[in-house]
This record gives sequence, C-alpha cells and structure tokens, in this order.
Amino acid sequence: MYDILVLGAGISGLSAALHAAEKGLSVVILTKGAKPDGSSNYAQGGIATVTEKTDKFEFHIADTLEAGAGLCKKEPVNILTKSGPATIKQLVKWGVLFTPNPTDKTQFDLHLEGGHSHHRILHAADLTGKEIMRALLAELHKQKNIDYLENCYIRDLICKGTGKAKQCIGAEIIHQKTGEIEKIYAKATVLSTGGAGRIWQYTVCPPDSCGDGMAIAARAGAALQDIEFMQFHPTSLYAPNLKKPFLISEAVRGFGGILKNDKGEEFMNQVHPLHSLAPRDIVARAIHSEMQRLGKPHMYIDLSGRTPKDIKSHFPNIYAKCLEAGIDITKEWIPVVPAAHYMCGGVLVDTWSRTEIKGLYACGEVAATGVHGANRLASNSLLESVVFALRAVDDIQKSGLLKSKLAVPPKGKKQFISFAKAPYWKKRRKILQDMMWTHCGIVRTVAGLNQGLKVIEELEADLQAAIKNKETENIHFLEFQNALQVSKMILIAALRRHESRGLHYILDYPNPSPKTKHQSIYLSDKK
Repeated sequence: MYDILVLGAGISGLSAALHAAEKGLSVVILTKGAKPDGSSNYAQGGIATVTEKTDKFEFHIADTLEAGAGLCKKEPVNILTKSGPATIKQLVKWGVLFTPNPTDKTQFDLHLEGGHSHHRILHAADLTGKEIMRALLAELHKQKNIDYLENCYIRDLICKGTGKAKQCIGAEIIHQKTGEIEKIYAKATVLSTGGAGRIWQYTVCPPDSCGDGMAIAARAGAALQDIEFMQFHPTSLYAPNLKKPFLISEAVRGFGGILKNDKGEEFMNQVHPLHSLAPRDIVARAIHSEMQRLGKPHMYIDLSGRTPKDIKSHFPNIYAKCLEAGIDITKEWIPVVPAAHYMCGGVLVDTWSRTEIKGLYACGEVAATGVHGANRLASNSLLESVVFALRAVDDIQKSGLLKSKLAVPPKGKKQFISFAKAPYWKKRRKILQDMMWTHCGIVRTVAGLNQGLKVIEELEADLQAAIKNKETENIHFLEFQNALQVSKMILIAALRRHESRGLHYILDYPNPSPKTKHQSIYLSDKK
C-alpha cells in the first residue's frame, strides 16, 4: 500500500511524484512505455509565464482568455498565471536549464508565440520538454521513497463504494513484458496519462497518446468535459519519407516565420490581424482551407527573413530533423500540414485537480481544468501540467486521505494476459483513426459526425463478438476498447455543441452561441 499511485510519467506525473516524495510520502509511478515516456519529451516550444517587468499577469490572463474563445474558466486561469514564477523557480531547483538571454545571462531568453502579446516563453533551445524530463528524471533517481515501474499498461482503476461514496484505491495493471496482471493499492491516485491525439489518423503525438486515461476514468464513473476540443497543431512537418511525425514549433512563426502557399502568397494576411501569429485554431483552419482551395497536400513556412546562423542557434533540433528529411530550412521553405496535437478537454477536475471520485486526481493533458477553454494558448500546457500536479499533491496531504486505513486483499494466484491477434485489432484502430480524421477533424458537419457514430456501432459489434468468444484477455483488445470508447464520447460531445467555437468548427452551426457552456459527458450517455 502506497500513499500515492501516479499513473503516467510525463512532466505532470514526475512533478507530482517528486513533490510528494519531498513531503516524505511513499510513491509508485507507472509508465506505459520506457522512460522518458509520453508527449512531454517531444514538447519543443517552451513554458509560458510572466518574468519581465514589461509583462503582467493581467496580460497573460487576457491572452489565455482570448485564445480560449470565451470558454476558459477564470479561476483556474488566474491560478495558472499567478503560479507561474514560483513554478519556474521549482523547476530550476529541480535542475531544469532554460536557455539564458544571450546579452544578460542572469535573465531567461524569451520567445514570442502565437496568441501572446509579450515575449514570455521560457525554453531550452527547441527541446524544452526533453530538458525538463531530463532534469525531473535525474531528480527522481535521488529519491529513495519513489518506486518506478516501466512498461505497465493500466487495465482499470480499482474503486470501492458507489455513487458519491465511491473511492479510488488503486489500479489493476498489466506488465507488458510478461503479461502478468497485478493490483496496486494506494490511498490516493493521480492520473497523468496524457492525451488522445493517436485517435486521429494524422497526429504529432507519440503512440501512447490514445486516450487510455480518459477511458479508464470514464469507466470508473468520472465525467469528461469539453472533449470536442482537440487542438490540431497547424504546422506539423510534411515529410512522407520520415517514419515518425514531427512538429514545427509555434516559436518558428514567433521568430519571423511566415505562412505562404506554393505561389508565395501570405494567405494569413486576409484571415486575421495577427497574420501568421494568429491563434492555432484559426491558423489550422486557414491552412486546411487553403490546401483545399488549391488542391495541395501542404502549405509552407518561410524563414528567409532570418539569418542561417540565427535559425540554427534557435532551432537546432528542427533544423537537423528537416535536414534529415532533405529540407534545408536556412534556404528552403518548410512544408507543413495540420495534425492532431493536444486535447483541451479531458477528465473533469476542480482547481485542486480532484475528480468526482474520491481519492482520484487528474492533471496534465488528461485533465479538464478549464484553463484552455475552446483553444489552448501556446506553451500554457507545460505550465498547467506542473502547477496542477503540485496542487494535487498539496490537496492529498491536507485531505485526510493519507490517514485512511484501507484493507488490501491478499494476493491470489498469478494471472496473465495474452498478446495474440495484434494485427486484427490494429486494423480496427486504423479504421477508427481514418473515421475520426474524416468526420471529426478540423472542419465538421452533423451528417459526418452521425456517419462516424455508425462506424463506431460496427466496431462495437467487433468488441461484443470478442467478449462473446472470451477474447477480452488481450492487451491489444483493451487498447482498442479505450480508443473506441473515447472516440464515441468525442463524437457525441461534438454533436451536442450547436455552435462553432475555438477548435470545434461545424458547418451546420458556423457561428458561436451567445449562451455557450461547458459540456460534461459520461460513458453511459447517448447522443
């Protein structure tokens, strides 16, 4: 029995584990793959916070609310922005090395990104997530009261009680190298499993981002909120010869990169006053529209206004990756295309990261704090991940959960799960991904969303057949089940929102509603 079970080992999960360990709590942290794991390791741009005298919390709040298209929750946004400086100090204390200002090494170098009114993006070159993960993992290894288990798949949460008395007391996991099933118990559980970008066909998210955390929370009875708002990053690298997708950071446009079509026209000039630095949802739709208008597979970013030296020094990783794809960004335009990137909704939580289930907390991309509203402001996500992870641990310590005495059942006979029939369920995943991209992508219609639900019904029949044939003891089946359940809930949520707002653009309701509201959805809900 641990004090805290942390499910997921990205920046949010690691921050929660470290904060808890420093308070003397016993922690076990699980990761689906091998460390470093998850989307955090791929975050390029940086972490947004107020550090300069010319900037103010009020400006950061205003930018966040503007990007969120009228759907941000003001209290979490206020907490996020005002917690920023202290959070940066904590990260630096844990060993994170942010890039210093080239003319004043005592200050941070600050980038400007889309939707921001001031330079406030701290970064570590163009590998900010990787640097934060490096530092947190190094600090983690210094802690004696943290157990770290790799290659663990979460099958389901373990709960006791019903209704409002329901309490999460751990999780049932599968060791992916052996197939052994194990139950791990804890007085509090922190869900930090990341997003769901892999539900869509085109994405820059790693393979683990397939909605597992949202699905297991929903099966336990927790509400999901605002899950119709998937952020499609406007600029993923268009390079079919690369095996893995790659993101071209928002900071590239903040550095002077200009969006152009193949004719060299700056098409964003007619779309938004901020031109190429418009909020992500607007840029993604504009690129999508321009691609359709011209019948082209991608658009471009032109960085020719900056010197090769500046480009290489500010974006060494992006420069190297593009060169690997045969593109020299100091001489050539960067071909880009939108791709699924960040889930702005997720498991509904309050300002202390508490879900509706006692003892279950959620933070990071899996959670719906209300900070991002209908569209996330660039580089707010890393800050949110740390701020609300620390708050979760603070609340656990003062909640009384740690004083509770839970009876842990004795271990029974070892059970194992199969790894068979992977090709079958992988094909079903591909059908699901194609459907979500076609019918629940950047631009949606009521007819398309309903057609998507028909595909879901057909895939659900496959699930029922597997259950009837007792083939559910299969890890690939479980992963597909999670993706299917979350996809269905997203489609239903999208159909319920009779307006276009932020990342949810539906042709049948092209205008925003004056009576907009947050939408909560449960696994049992029908459309």
